[in-house]
Amino acid sequence: MGAGPVSKERRKDTLEKPWVIRLAGIGMVLGLVSVVAVCLVMFMGGFENTVKVSVDTARSGLVLDPDAKVRMRGIQIGTVAGIENTPNGARLELAIDPDQLELVPSDAVVDIRSTTVFGAKYVNFVAPPNASTEPMQPGAVVQATSVTVEFNTLFQHLNEVLGKIDPTKLNATLTAIGSALDGRGDKLGQLLVDSEAYLRDINPILPALQEDLQKTAVVSGLYADTVPNLLRTTDNAVVTSATIVDSEQNIDALLANLIGLANTATPLLNDTEGPIVEALRLLEPTTAVLNEYRSGLYCTIVGLGSNMHIVNDIFGGRYPAVTMNAGVMPGGEPYKYPEDLPKVNATGGPHCEGILDRVPGVNANYLVTDTSQGHVWQPPTQPHVNATVFELLFAGMPGVRK
Repeated sequence: MGAGPVSKERRKDTLEKPWVIRLAGIGMVLGLVSVVAVCLVMFMGGFENTVKVSVDTARSGLVLDPDAKVRMRGIQIGTVAGIENTPNGARLELAIDPDQLELVPSDAVVDIRSTTVFGAKYVNFVAPPNASTEPMQPGAVVQATSVTVEFNTLFQHLNEVLGKIDPTKLNATLTAIGSALDGRGDKLGQLLVDSEAYLRDINPILPALQEDLQKTAVVSGLYADTVPNLLRTTDNAVVTSATIVDSEQNIDALLANLIGLANTATPLLNDTEGPIVEALRLLEPTTAVLNEYRSGLYCTIVGLGSNMHIVNDIFGGRYPAVTMNAGVMPGGEPYKYPEDLPKVNATGGPHCEGILDRVPGVNANYLVTDTSQGHVWQPPTQPHVNATVFELLFAGMPGVRK
C-alpha cells in the first residue's frame, strides 16, 4: 500500500530530468519535420505512380516551367517533369498518370498553349479526327505541332520592322492614307457590310473550296510535267505565226478565191437544194443499216487488209496473171425434206468471230445459231450416188433393189 506513491514520485522525477525533456523535444521536432517532409513530397508528387512520355518541339516558349500541367480534352492527366535543350530545339519530359495515358490515342499530337495572354503555358494532347484505337505507350516520343506565340515575340518582330522604317516616310504614308479615307466613312462601312454578306455566303462552301485548292496542287503538278511540251508548242506557234505573216499575200489571195467560189457555188446549191435534201433522205435507211452492221463492216475491211498480201500474190503480185487452184469436188448431198427446210431465226446482230483475233494454224470458232444449219459444213470427200437413179438404171441386177 505504501509503495504506490513512491513509484509515482520516482516516475515524475524521471520525466522532469533534463535529458528526458531534451529527448522529448528532439522527438517532437523530428515528428514535425517528418510531417512537413511528407507533405512536401506529396505536394511534389513523390508518391504518385507516373510514366514518362517525351515531347520534341522547336521551342518550348516562355512561361513553361517544370510542374506545368499536361491536359487532354481539358482534363489534367499529368505534369511536366523536366525540360532539356536539344540540337533541334527542346525536349519536354512528361510525367503522366498511367490510367489516363490509356485514354490518349497513339497518334495524338501535342501543342503548347497558354491559359491567358500573359499566363503560364501547358501541354495539350489533341486527338486527330480518325484517332487510333491503340493507346499511347509509356516512353513514346511525340512531336509538338505548334507553340503559342508570346506578345514579347510580336513586339520584338514589330520593333525590328519599325527599326527599318524611316519615320518621315511613315508619317507621309499615314498622312496620305488619312487624307484618302477622310470623308469616305459611309462607303467604307458599306464595303464592310457587303464583305460580311459575301463571307456569310462563302462560309458554307469553304469545305468545297478547300478540296478544290487541294486538287489544284495535283493539277499544278500535272501542268508542271507538261511545261516543256507547252513551251515547245509555244515555240512552234511562234514559228507558225511567222510563217502566216510571211504568207500574208497568199492567204489574202486564197480568201479572195474562196469568196469567189462561194459566190459561184451559191446559185448552184440553191438550184440543187431540193434534190440534195431528197438524196440525203433516201440515204438515211441505208446509213442506218450500215450503222447497225458497222462492226461487221469494220471486221470485213480490217480482215481483208490483213490478208492483202495473199490477194496480191493471187492477182498479179508475182507475175502478170491470176493464180488459181481448180479441181473437181464430189457433189453434195441432195435436198432432203423436211430436214433441209429453210429456217431464219438467228439473232444477235453482226459478229466478228475468228478474223481479227485469229491465231495462225488454229481453226476459227463456229457460231451456232437457231437455223437449219445445225452442224459445221464440210465439203464432201466422196461421191454421193442417187439411189433412185441408180435403181432405175440398174434395177434387177444382183445386189440392186428393184
